[in-house]
Amino acid sequence: MRTQRALGEALVELMLAHAWADISVQQVLDRARVGRATFYAHFRGKDDLLLSDAERFWGMMEAHFLRVAPGTTRVAPVAELFAHVADFARFTDALARAGLQGTVYDLLAGHIARLIERRLAELRPDAERASLPRAGMARVFAAALLEMLRWWTERPDRPSPREMDHRFHELVWGGVARVAP
Repeated sequence: MRTQRALGEALVELMLAHAWADISVQQVLDRARVGRATFYAHFRGKDDLLLSDAERFWGMMEAHFLRVAPGTTRVAPVAELFAHVADFARFTDALARAGLQGTVYDLLAGHIARLIERRLAELRPDAERASLPRAGMARVFAAALLEMLRWWTERPDRPSPREMDHRFHELVWGGVARVAP
């Protein structure tokens, strides 16, 4: 775990300083002080490292959310995700410059959809009988969340992450109310 964290941090540092195409696995290894054999025991290349890092990030965010979500009507950690993106804006910019933002967003979309589906099942078990099944609703809401995030990152006068959380959940519950019995 420590090695994976060191490699991920090294990759992020390099992405902030260099174009993606100019970053080599050897540069990551040198910065993280990790051997080549160790790297390739865990990853196929720098793309795999990046996606694994995104998976690990989402896993931590999801675990946190599932601890704080009970007792609320929240279906996704919107405020937390937006705050994280704001805190790491330079990294998000590096992802966009590298043409990898869509790849990372696609990965997150699947995770977010599964989380939303889980929370909808807990909060509105009757929603499975809706005109659009819960799994479909979850995918639509996950896509909407990521589009809201894209829109939000492009604005100089951004609403707060908490406000975006509120707006997203208004959208979710308004949509569920329209399609669910």
